[in-house]
Amino acid sequence: MTKFKYFFGSDERSVHFLNTIYKNNENIKIVTLQPSKQGRGRKVKPNKVELFALKNNIEYTYYSENSVYEDMDYGIVASFSKIFSDNFIKKNKNLYNIHLSILPELRGPTPVENTILKNFDFAGYTIFQINQGIDTGKILYQFKFKVNTEIYASEIYKYIYYHFENQYNLINFNSNLKNQNAQGSLTFKFSKSDFNITGQTLADAKRKIRAFDAIGPAYIIYKNKFLKIHNYFLDEITPGIELIDGIIYPNEVTPEGKKRMNFHDYTRGLK
Repeated sequence: MTKFKYFFGSDERSVHFLNTIYKNNENIKIVTLQPSKQGRGRKVKPNKVELFALKNNIEYTYYSENSVYEDMDYGIVASFSKIFSDNFIKKNKNLYNIHLSILPELRGPTPVENTILKNFDFAGYTIFQINQGIDTGKILYQFKFKVNTEIYASEIYKYIYYHFENQYNLINFNSNLKNQNAQGSLTFKFSKSDFNITGQTLADAKRKIRAFDAIGPAYIIYKNKFLKIHNYFLDEITPGIELIDGIIYPNEVTPEGKKRMNFHDYTRGLK
């Protein structure tokens, strides 16, 4: 029986890892989630992983917890919006998850964002064998790198994608595994209110803008309008927005009902 590398993923972050694996493996199959309602019109659309499979003529199926992949050599899971049942894990062994933190720290769904929010000195990723716990399986591979105090989440994502692409052929999925010894920490999903920087300190506002530039962005109520802030200037540049203990100087923003633009252009339009 021909053995295949299986890939499990369901969003845009999955595609970056999938693209690397696909370029290095001919025998690959994809498991993803069924099309769902997306966007303002709530139209049923396939996700980014399914579109990648269609574009590249890769065999794919939709996830079912009753599926058994007898032709699976090993499976790589990356940003898959589904928690495997205990029954699925028992029937499908050799599943490895790419988790974007240095486990056991920052287990759960939002490790990159929490790397910034909690002022961690290092970021990175861990490939571990999936078990019944939340990111508690034995470690196959880890990479970490130091982050500066002004790094954005999107920059962390890009660096991890770049490193994985360059190191993929050196990662041995048949190598010995290491236990996770430390207790570690957990992360949780964010709600829309978590992105709000209205009435916060300058330091907290900056952390949120940098942490949420990929999944947010952060926003503020400015002159009674909803204003998304994608990034900010490090230097004092007029105009700015006053917070409770200082002034933030936005660079790119998305005003309510408008397209992304420079904050300076937006303020000129308010006059």
